[in-house]
Amino acid sequence: MKRTLLAAALLGAGLLSACSMTGPGNLKVHEAVLYGGAQERVVWVYGTLQGSQSSVKLGEQTVDLRAQVQDPIATSGSLSVNGKATYREPTATIPARVTVTRQGSSFTVTPASTARISAIYYTDGQSWTRLNGTSGQVTGTPVDGLRGAGQLTDDEARVLSDTLRPQGPLAVAVLTDQPAPTLAVSPTPTEHLRSDLYILSSVPTAQVQPPRPTTPVNPSTGGNVTVTQIATGTNANTSEAGVQVATTASSASSLYSRAYGRQSSVPTPPSVTGRTLVGVFLGQRPTGGYGVQVLSAQASGSTLTLRVRLTAPAPGAILAQVITSPWAIVSVPGTYTSVTALDESGQPLPTSTGGQTR
Repeated sequence: MKRTLLAAALLGAGLLSACSMTGPGNLKVHEAVLYGGAQERVVWVYGTLQGSQSSVKLGEQTVDLRAQVQDPIATSGSLSVNGKATYREPTATIPARVTVTRQGSSFTVTPASTARISAIYYTDGQSWTRLNGTSGQVTGTPVDGLRGAGQLTDDEARVLSDTLRPQGPLAVAVLTDQPAPTLAVSPTPTEHLRSDLYILSSVPTAQVQPPRPTTPVNPSTGGNVTVTQIATGTNANTSEAGVQVATTASSASSLYSRAYGRQSSVPTPPSVTGRTLVGVFLGQRPTGGYGVQVLSAQASGSTLTLRVRLTAPAPGAILAQVITSPWAIVSVPGTYTSVTALDESGQPLPTSTGGQTR
């Protein structure tokens, strides 16, 4: 009888041991808790695997940890979670924490009365700026992405910067409060860092670069034409893709209304005397991460052909969960009545007019 009880006890202990978690050595958990335009908790897990895999409990879920996978948001030394680079779960909606408007090289920042913000970063889709204040009229200083934001490591700041930047113009406010609860982790990690970030999508942006004086191209000979980027954005007042041309003051105002109509104010278009403004509209997209950039232009008589680069979010990227409508406006010397837009492979843009506006 005693032998039977002992055998049963040993069998039960063996089963319990088989079911227990084998957490990695030196377990570290780093959270980036995102609100606003990107509502999710992104968690990097670090440690030394016990064999080829380990397991931990994150929130209510037991997950498997293995060697890291190829992914845009994987960081050096982190482990994969259930085959993904990070553990991710949705966060609840919170009231708006701040609004930001860009006006040339300065910004107007209006925080909510209850907001607790330590820093604000801004990207125009190309580079990052850290604002020199969290309220009122402020300027900015160029920075290397989100480095220094919250408790992000430099590597975590880099991958977050790289995945958010193409979705600009947007702002990232570093919150000093924690609207969402901290993620429960078992076994208890040796280090648990957390950064709370409010993502403000579709920051209004005015004129980016004024047109440079240049000699109009000779219509009889044509050739390459100097392209000057005027402005870009991700929140056009249209859900339709297309190309719009402006050669008069009234048509320029119509073009700007289409680009800026969802914002509180519409900037004054630059002069079109001796020039043509062209707006390229990508149409409605389900998330951030999409963009359009005019690379070059060629003229032939009264026809202008634009070569355009289209961007889309990378697989696994952290995306602003907001409907966007990206656009770009450029200025070229000369007057054109027909404009065709081609992608980098020479195919017409997918527009209702086949990439052409007459």
